Amino acid sequence: MKYTKSLILAVCISVLMLSGCTHYQTTKILKQDQAQIAITLNKGYKTTVIAANDGKRIEPCIVENKRQKADSSTLKTCEPDLDTGKGKILFEETYKVTVREGSVCVSLWAGPYRFDFCDPPYDLGF
Repeated sequence: MKYTKSLILAVCISVLMLSGCTHYQTTKILKQDQAQIAITLNKGYKTTVIAANDGKRIEPCIVENKRQKADSSTLKTCEPDLDTGKGKILFEETYKVTVREGSVCVSLWAGPYRFDFCDPPYDLGF
């Protein structure tokens, strides 16, 4: 009985350490790169935009997809100052993410750069 409790405790501690290490590595990369925003590719191929400094989810304010416009009544309103064209643009970039059926790889284009990452070595979970 005492051996079983010790084994269960050791397994629980190992699981917590492994999950904590992954979170720590991600946080370390975000700090090294001085990241302001993180874009995640989730299961179901949905994306999430996160403010890296406080970890809050940034909700969309415009839906380009016609099928989703019917559900857009729940969207917050966009910032009016960004649509007026006033002020100098400091940064603007287009991103494209491709996931192909039958593949274990994801391609991400960010400006002129293409990033390919496959499972393995990355644990994509697809």
